[in-house]
Amino acid sequence: MPSRETVLVVDDEKVVRDGCCRILEPEGLQVFTAENGQKGLETLGRESVNVVLCDLKMPVMGALGVLEKVKESYPSIPVIIITGHGTVESAVECMKMGAYDFITKPFRADHLVLVVRRALEKIALERRTQQLQEERARSLRDLATEQSRVRTIVSCMADGVLVTTPDLQVVLHNPAATRLLKSAPPDNQEGALSDYINDDNLSDAIKRLLANAEGQEECIAQELVLGRKYLRALSALVYGLEQQVLGTVTVLHDITSFRELDEMKSNFVHHVSHELRAPLSAIKQQHSVILDGLAGDLTDKQKELLNRAQQKIQGLLDMINDLLDVAKIESGHGMQQQVPVSLADILQQTIALMRAKAEEQGITLELELPAKLPLIQADVRAIDEVFTNLISNAINYSPDGGEVAIAAFSHGEYLEVQVQDTGVGIAAEEIPKIFDKFYRVKDPQTRQVIGTGLGLSIVRGIIEAHRGSVEVESELGVGTTFRVLLPTILEASSSEGDTETPES
Repeated sequence: MPSRETVLVVDDEKVVRDGCCRILEPEGLQVFTAENGQKGLETLGRESVNVVLCDLKMPVMGALGVLEKVKESYPSIPVIIITGHGTVESAVECMKMGAYDFITKPFRADHLVLVVRRALEKIALERRTQQLQEERARSLRDLATEQSRVRTIVSCMADGVLVTTPDLQVVLHNPAATRLLKSAPPDNQEGALSDYINDDNLSDAIKRLLANAEGQEECIAQELVLGRKYLRALSALVYGLEQQVLGTVTVLHDITSFRELDEMKSNFVHHVSHELRAPLSAIKQQHSVILDGLAGDLTDKQKELLNRAQQKIQGLLDMINDLLDVAKIESGHGMQQQVPVSLADILQQTIALMRAKAEEQGITLELELPAKLPLIQADVRAIDEVFTNLISNAINYSPDGGEVAIAAFSHGEYLEVQVQDTGVGIAAEEIPKIFDKFYRVKDPQTRQVIGTGLGLSIVRGIIEAHRGSVEVESELGVGTTFRVLLPTILEASSSEGDTETPES
């Protein structure tokens, strides 16, 4: 239990001391008494006292002496002066010296309790005020420490940081951002986002985040090109209390070295592939001369070995050609010439070439085309390679026969082509990986399928270069469906001013 609040009554009249005890103790207060000021000060030194009631005139030491000592040694203890009617002026002088209040003799019980309670409330308020001040000082110290810590962390980050308000004013950036952007104002100077980086893609992404603050889009990642520098920008919302949007933070990571390394790798692959293709083609041609008997008769065993070698060489040539195609796509030179193309013609020609292979495996090929299919703006060789890959895969991964259905649909600005098979299917966890380079689905039923694992990577690269998309749905043991979306020539011509729509 907490200790009771205490009152010290200092008066040379015993009747006053006893009366104060009878009045205050029923109020839950502990009362100490002393017959003069000197005794009262001794009590203050021994006991914990909250309020002092002190008579103005006493032998040995009166209220003025007590008040002086209390103010010096116990400044937090309020002193209430007890005075007779004739000495009110003196009591007022005592208040000027620091006394809390005064009461006159004879005093009423309720008035005494009221004055003492008011003094105790003053003490409680002063304690609470001191506590709040200490908490505020501690909070300010903690806040300053946290701000210093965050400022140090942000300043030492190798990645650039830009913090913006909802009106795209930059309120915080670090030295790394200044180094990466080269156009940022000096540290601690605010400015518009356009003063730091003049890139519409970044500002549009931040505006989209702010517009959809209550949506599912929590952050946006994109690649920015600043001259010969490549930056990866990750933008996210900054929330305050009650999920109030305070602005955005964008982290900038310099990926120039990675892009240069990737370009070096692509150049290396392109160079090596070119250097390998010529000798391999020569070896394959010389094998063909030998197999045709132009260099003399061959035994059946020799023909078998040479045929196997021819197959391996052809596999290497196919891989080299695929690597060259990937390198061209990644460098942006894969699409040599885009012209108005009839996708119906390409699909029909591809089906005609694939039909013999499908019949060997007992697979039915079906093609469904609408009466009129809009033209697309495309590179003929590249689009032909896309559907050759997709239809060939559908046949190869249907080892037990079945059906491969190809269908095209018009959706106004886009054409959709579906390539559906009833083959082995693809596991759900493998679907996100099938467009990666050199990745092949592992299945005991398709071990005999020969390939480089680059076909679907090439497909996606070509489709994206034509501003389209490719999606896949699959179920093990049921089959797989690839969906390709390509913009029609009307959409392409409206977005590219130099493309003309052919006359009908």
